[in-house]
Amino acid sequence: MNTDTNQDIDFEKMPSVELLEYISFKEGFPTEAQLAFVQFCYRFGKDLKRKSEIYCNKYGYSEVVALEIANCTFARVWKYPTFDEKKSKAKDLDKGILLWMYRILYTQIIKYGEQNSCAEPTEEEDLSLVSNANELLDRFDTPDPEAKRIVSAKLNTIERALTQLSDKHRIVYFTYRAYQKEGKKVPRSITKLLREKLSLTQKSVNTYYGDAHRHVTNYLNILNGQA
Repeated sequence: MNTDTNQDIDFEKMPSVELLEYISFKEGFPTEAQLAFVQFCYRFGKDLKRKSEIYCNKYGYSEVVALEIANCTFARVWKYPTFDEKKSKAKDLDKGILLWMYRILYTQIIKYGEQNSCAEPTEEEDLSLVSNANELLDRFDTPDPEAKRIVSAKLNTIERALTQLSDKHRIVYFTYRAYQKEGKKVPRSITKLLREKLSLTQKSVNTYYGDAHRHVTNYLNILNGQA
């Protein structure tokens, strides 16, 4: 990282990952971190606000609330700029950063509904909930285009099946699918996050997943003519 005077640093041309790196050094280089953050917000502000409006519209929130939640998401990025490019499945890192922020955004919306204010940012939010087929697809390592197309089609079918259930059913189902490894249970940190973010008991989380899993299985059986 260049630590010379900020006049020598061209933040406008800097890759977004490097902007996050500058932000992470805000304790030692507060001026540079602030300049990097301003550029980061400018670069991603339009896309994040648009996504916030789409999400908020589903929950009946106004554009004013959507803007507030977008700002809360940026506040969380300022406090914890912990995007890990090694974990990103997106070929384009800017897209990967956006997907990372969309998960934070969704968490903020869920918490907003509980307390009518933005969630206090915590590092636990890096253990992201998965709310739809596209987010789950991004977590699969499927470099072959044809294989990715097949997986995407199946996940979209599953998402259509889940539209008949509640948002909580969908989030629990996709999050379990994202973190559940063959022959192993979902990590406790994830079930804890589901309980906290969705205001559920562990018994309810298990019930929601069981209901969603049976619904998806029946839906697929009907489509395949097995019912």
